[in-house]
Amino acid sequence: MLILWDICQWKGTCGNSHMMDLGLATIFLKTMDVPIKNKLQEKELFRIKRMKEVIKNTHPHGHKEYLEIIFLEQGAGFHQIDFNRYNVKPNSLYLVMPGQIHSWQLTEVPKGFVIMIQKDFLLDHPLYHILFQSFPPAFPSGFELEEANETFQGIFDSIEKEYSKCQTNYQAVIQAYLLLLFNLLKREMKSQAASPFPPLLNNFLTLLDAAYKENHDTNFYAKSLHTTSKTLNAACKKFLGTTVGALINEKLTAESKKLLLYSNKNLTELAYELGFVDASHFNKFFKRQTGVIPGIYRKGIS
Repeated sequence: MLILWDICQWKGTCGNSHMMDLGLATIFLKTMDVPIKNKLQEKELFRIKRMKEVIKNTHPHGHKEYLEIIFLEQGAGFHQIDFNRYNVKPNSLYLVMPGQIHSWQLTEVPKGFVIMIQKDFLLDHPLYHILFQSFPPAFPSGFELEEANETFQGIFDSIEKEYSKCQTNYQAVIQAYLLLLFNLLKREMKSQAASPFPPLLNNFLTLLDAAYKENHDTNFYAKSLHTTSKTLNAACKKFLGTTVGALINEKLTAESKKLLLYSNKNLTELAYELGFVDASHFNKFFKRQTGVIPGIYRKGIS
C-alpha cells in the first residue's frame, strides 16, 4: 500500500524546503560543485505546476532526488541535459532524472507544465524501477511529440485537475495517468513492453551506480552478488542485450562526459576520481569508447 503525504495539507503554506539525506545522485552532483535545487517541501512527494511564462537562462543545476517531467506547448531556445543539447520546440517533452544536470537558454516565452515526482510517490508501482533505475536509462531525455501532442496535452490537463481537486483516490488516479504517459512515450520510441528485470539484474544495476568508480571488473560485481560472471552476463544479455563489461564501460563513459563538461578538475584529478591509475589510462579508455581523448572532448563541448 502506498503511503503518500497529502498534497492538500501543504497547498497555500510557505516555508523553506527541508533538506533530506543525500543520495548517491546528489553526492555525485556535489563533487562537481553543481548547485542542487529542491523545489519540493518536506515530505512532499508530487507536484504539478505551470511553467513560468518568462524568457530565462539558467545555470547548470541538479535536482534533489526527484524526477522532473517538462511538457512544453510553446517555446524556443535550447535545453541542455547532461551532455545532450536539445532544441526547444512546441510540443516537446523532457525527462530530468535524479543526478542529471540541466540548464535552459530560452529565446521565446515558454508555456507548459512541470511535474516533480519523488521516488516514494511510485513505491510498489510498475514505474518505480523503470524510472528510478539511473543506468542504463529506460527513456531518452527528450521527445518531440508533434503528432501526439493533443493526447499528451490531455494527460497533463487531467493530472493538473486531479491534483488541484484532491478528491478521493486522486493519488492513485495520478499514478494511472503517469503509467499511461510513459506507455505512450514507449510507443513514441517504438519500444515493445519489456519484461521486468529479475532481482539479480536490479541488484547489479544498483551496485554499479554505487561502485563504478572504484570497481571496473566484472568479477567484483559477480562476487558481491554471490553469483558467477557467467550468470550475471547471461542476465545482462537477455534483458539488456549487452555484457556486464560493456555496461561498466558505458556507465564510466557517461559519467566521464558529465565530469568533463561540468567539473573544473584537471584530467589527472578526473582520472583518479573515476578509478584509473593515472591520466594516461583514462585517456586510452576514453578514446577507445568515444574516438577522441578527454582533453579534445572537453574543448569541443565547452
